[in-house]
Amino acid sequence: MADYQVLVNEKQQEQAILDARMQADANLLYLKRYVLVDSKGAKVPDIINITLNRPAVFAANVISALGNASQQIVVESEDRAVDTAQVELFLNAAFDAADNILAQKPGRSLLNPFADTQLCIRGRTARRVLFGMENGEIVPLITPWDGRYTYYEVGKEGLAWAAYKTRRSKEAISREYGVRVSGKEGEILDVWDTKHNEVWIEGIKHLEQEHQYGYTPVVVSLVSLGYGDILLDANRIEHEGESIFFLIRDIVSELNRLASILQTLNMKAVKPPMVQKRKGGGEPSEYEDATGMGAITGMDVGEGIEAINYGDARRAAEVLYGIMEKSLQSGGLSDIDLGNLQFPLSAVALVTLGEGRDQVYLPRLQAKGQLNKLTSEMVIKQVLQIGGTVELGVRGRQNKFSTRKLEGDYSVSFKYTNKSPKTDIARMSIAAAAEKYLDPETILKDVLQIDDWQGTMAKRYYYMAEQIDPHILQHRIIMSMLELAEKGDENAAREAKIMAATMGMSLAQVKAGVLPKPVSPEQKPGEPLVPLLGEGGKTGGLPTSAMKGMPQQEVPQEVRRGS
Repeated sequence: MADYQVLVNEKQQEQAILDARMQADANLLYLKRYVLVDSKGAKVPDIINITLNRPAVFAANVISALGNASQQIVVESEDRAVDTAQVELFLNAAFDAADNILAQKPGRSLLNPFADTQLCIRGRTARRVLFGMENGEIVPLITPWDGRYTYYEVGKEGLAWAAYKTRRSKEAISREYGVRVSGKEGEILDVWDTKHNEVWIEGIKHLEQEHQYGYTPVVVSLVSLGYGDILLDANRIEHEGESIFFLIRDIVSELNRLASILQTLNMKAVKPPMVQKRKGGGEPSEYEDATGMGAITGMDVGEGIEAINYGDARRAAEVLYGIMEKSLQSGGLSDIDLGNLQFPLSAVALVTLGEGRDQVYLPRLQAKGQLNKLTSEMVIKQVLQIGGTVELGVRGRQNKFSTRKLEGDYSVSFKYTNKSPKTDIARMSIAAAAEKYLDPETILKDVLQIDDWQGTMAKRYYYMAEQIDPHILQHRIIMSMLELAEKGDENAAREAKIMAATMGMSLAQVKAGVLPKPVSPEQKPGEPLVPLLGEGGKTGGLPTSAMKGMPQQEVPQEVRRGS
């Protein structure tokens, strides 16, 4: 049997360069205080060190945007016997139930928020998936693992083994494993392979148990950027699964250096170093005595005090700062993404900037979708092993699922929509200009970039129906009134009955979808079927026969001609 303590230590040594990269990224995220050093790494004295907040702002915006992305589970199959909607409902319930367990543990993050941060900062993440039965009830355990402390080996089919090394408080270790450690914390190594599970505490194996899954119940997902898994050079592991900082990692430190130099120069402009020319040398005057406000210093001819000239150092630093700031925005988020722009942009410019922003988000969303896909497939495998009927969900929204409906040949995928209001408005402006030249399908698919454009088109036709046929509009209004009436709105109930009578129908006929009576040519839709003023209409309701013999007023020719 493999000695996993040794295997994990070997993996940890192999990944030392990767671990150093992750530590550097963590320093950027937490805004570790910058200290200016010289070319030999020695701290430069008498410097005002500046730590810019740009990397933390960048990370907060990207992580928040990923969290706001709309998630849709899509199950597809060519087998008509597969109830794809039921599988989607099951997976939503499974993730909700697993999140509910995590939410009951203070300090634990939910699955997707944990993955968002991991994929942004670590460039990778993992999950341990354990669905089993306990006291006749299913226990949905999906535990997120930090990618920095996850070690694994790929086998012929999936992972040969996976391990998670963390440090926990001695109280937590004692509570879960009944083991007392000497210090305040202890190292835990949780190892899973295709047959069993081992738990090592402070280098000693304290638990070993078999499982019946038949595979390693751990899933791993890496961000595709970094190219270490494509360009197979030496030490390529350093470049596998890059973080959001990989294009600006070195720029940030240089910006901090320049900001520190500029601030130090500003301070020296307020209180610059001076040179005092004195005949015969000797001790210089006291700085404050010679340079204080209103100070007078007596000197001989040829003597003097003047500030040391730094030349164009300040101007050179400012120019370089502008170049680096541009590089930082091109590798991160622009001012418009951060809401710092002070002038309006055209629709085309907004779309272009939005597409550039997507290059930051999309690789993370793809990795997140892959992680959830692998998790879903493993959950389905484990629930099928349980068999029968299982109940999943959160309190108040639990559903029973027959595992038979999870059988069959189908694929699971996750789609994410990350919309920006500014970019959406810009695309709408372009779409409005394109209506003269492009068909609605092209506008929805290519200009507005709507994922479910067929559904959007169907809804558009649905709402166009009430604009074309007034009877459809009346029917929808009555049905909406009846919904309000069921909630206790008495006015809505009366008004629904009045509108139905206007159509010459009862409410029962409207509910049944009976077509209204044909409208006479003289009567406009919506007019009362019974004249309000009797027959004859044009003479105040008097019958035409009553007009015979009555004097008629002469109509001027100008009026008859329409002039």
